[in-house]
Amino acid sequence: MSDDSVVPVLIVGAGPAGLVVALTLRKNGIPVRIIEKTPRVQVGQRGAGIMPRSQEVFNLLGVLDDIHAKAMPIVPMRMYKSPEGIEPLLTFQLDPAVAPTPSRPYNNTSMLGQNHTEEILRTHLERHGCHVELGTTLYSFQPTDDHVLAHVLREKGDGETVETIKCRWLIGTDGARGVVRKQLGLAFDGETLKATHHLVIGDVQIKGLDKKHWHYWGDMSTILVMLRPTEDDDIYFLSVGGHVDHAKIVAERAGLERVLKVGTGRMDIVLGKIRYVTEYRPHVRMAETFRKGRVFVAGDAAHIHSPFGGQGLNSSVQDAVNLGWKLSLVEKGVAAPSLLDSYSEERIPVITEMLKKSTELFDNAMQAKSDGTNSEKAWYRGGELHMFGVNCRWSSIVVDERTPKEKTPVDPYGVESCSYTNAVRAGDRAPDAPGLVVLDSAEDTGMPQGTTSTSLFNIFGPSYHTALIFSDGTDSDKAKQIVSQLRAYPPELVRKVLVYHDPDGTPPVVTLGGADMSVVDRYGHAHGSYQVRWNEFVAIVVRPDGGIGGIIRSTEGLKRYFDGIFSAT
Repeated sequence: MSDDSVVPVLIVGAGPAGLVVALTLRKNGIPVRIIEKTPRVQVGQRGAGIMPRSQEVFNLLGVLDDIHAKAMPIVPMRMYKSPEGIEPLLTFQLDPAVAPTPSRPYNNTSMLGQNHTEEILRTHLERHGCHVELGTTLYSFQPTDDHVLAHVLREKGDGETVETIKCRWLIGTDGARGVVRKQLGLAFDGETLKATHHLVIGDVQIKGLDKKHWHYWGDMSTILVMLRPTEDDDIYFLSVGGHVDHAKIVAERAGLERVLKVGTGRMDIVLGKIRYVTEYRPHVRMAETFRKGRVFVAGDAAHIHSPFGGQGLNSSVQDAVNLGWKLSLVEKGVAAPSLLDSYSEERIPVITEMLKKSTELFDNAMQAKSDGTNSEKAWYRGGELHMFGVNCRWSSIVVDERTPKEKTPVDPYGVESCSYTNAVRAGDRAPDAPGLVVLDSAEDTGMPQGTTSTSLFNIFGPSYHTALIFSDGTDSDKAKQIVSQLRAYPPELVRKVLVYHDPDGTPPVVTLGGADMSVVDRYGHAHGSYQVRWNEFVAIVVRPDGGIGGIIRSTEGLKRYFDGIFSAT
């Protein structure tokens, strides 16, 4: 097998994690193959909640507009009195709407069935020349020091063909029962939740319910009927828990019809077509590491947990983009493979905290009283679940010259600290800032200087770091030194942006001087979000995944950060 036949990256599993890591790699120009054992795309409601932090990731990848075009906000939950199940007992918002702010333009959860999200991701991936290879199953692989041999079976007509794929890196996004983690021999420690927490879930057609609410009945069986986030065919997500014969409900339509009517007390509800229905046994488990040599796991292949709280898909997406930009730099030859160790280092503490949160939410929901007592609290889905506070402040590859760096993870979800009032730190998400007036740009905007308005989220990208250099003359020499230092790094991998304040309405006389863009922070949003005084010098280095990699005050600090990233140059 010649080197020409080597695939840089093989991804096993075409769920959200696999598709996001593939799209991240392709946007960085890295060839990939992505295989999926199922012969056709999956349908299903699971993974419907897209948290604001993940919307920021989708914005970076250029897919958010398509997601928002199909998605809907979370509708209120309505609980019913038993046993008739007709009279509303309580109606409340699970995730009360929050107005967008300059630093958080996507401030609310969007609801979109996972099958629709995957369809959008596949479409964007195809625009980059990569197609999901359906009906292709990985059955074994052999890692070596410089490559991995993956052996796959491909469905072809009535038979199968065998192929051996030589790749430099293998990524397992093939779910909790997938081959990759198991063949790596990674421990998957945790627990299976008690039998009372087992569920039957599915996408079913239900007639007789309005589409303005989620509907919840707590009785002999806990029944949640959640509107499917599209307006077609009266399809709802159905969850049945409690002391019921789960296997019988799955096996027999009559059993499902009976528990639906008896559990809700509603004789007016009509069960229509069943797209799928399955028994679900919640597990809480995590792999001991997310990397072993040239093989990685991400998403459900690395961690599984209760679906309550909507953190699963979102954590998987954030796994994928974290791994994707780092692997891209290694493949481009500018980063050493040791950079990839930071994937597990940064994600495992976050996932550990997420497992605790989702289990607590599941317990609270299962213990909620049928009379509505404490139900609103048990079902609340805002706050830290939006994931704005998720951070990696302890990471060995972040540099912070403004705030002392954590030596170990202290608050991976940012629960104890609020980014509105506390200092923004290296390892945190990078806030947005709109209303930036472009004074000069290496890119032709087609508009007169000083008239183009943009935002930081329009400047950030998944294939380069963005260095925001705040300087209004007080430390102009430092700014020049920082720009000069940045020019030592590959220009396509670092975007240099000078950010000026405009306190008196008179923009400074600016030349690019080696920077890629100069902007005026006309309304002070950038200075405010990053807590920079208008006459202060500081450089904020934003990573390709939208996190802050460095808060820099010196050329030594800048060199320390990029030496840790571009370690092979």
